[in-house]
Amino acid sequence: MEEGVCAMLIKQIHSELEKNGNNALRSDDLTVSQISALMELDKAEGKQAELKHLEEALHIAKSTTVGIVKRLEQKGFVEILGSPMDKRIRVIHMTPLGEDCCCKARENMRNEERKLTSALTDTERDILIALLQKVRAENNL
Repeated sequence: MEEGVCAMLIKQIHSELEKNGNNALRSDDLTVSQISALMELDKAEGKQAELKHLEEALHIAKSTTVGIVKRLEQKGFVEILGSPMDKRIRVIHMTPLGEDCCCKARENMRNEERKLTSALTDTERDILIALLQKVRAENNL
């Protein structure tokens, strides 16, 4: 097999998914990066997390995380609070509007995944997921 073909295919699939995701989110004035932050908050206890947690979970720089969170706050999807224990630490809390957006985004993601894997059997889909999880785990992603 040709060198680098796996990375190239993953990149092409990612680019197409991101383009489709951004197009689907455009009507809500959101981006894939912003919905990724909301989805991370949705998983967190109390629908909130420290800014540092988002930065690490999304694998992006602090300045980029701050920009995403500020735009989400301006749109009413999150609130930025000070930590009760340390006012220097910022805690990001998802609003009900953000929760609604997550529900809609989850449905879009399910539809996109169905389209992406429609040519696979259930067994092939399970194998693909297992292989991707293994690659992710082995590379601490």
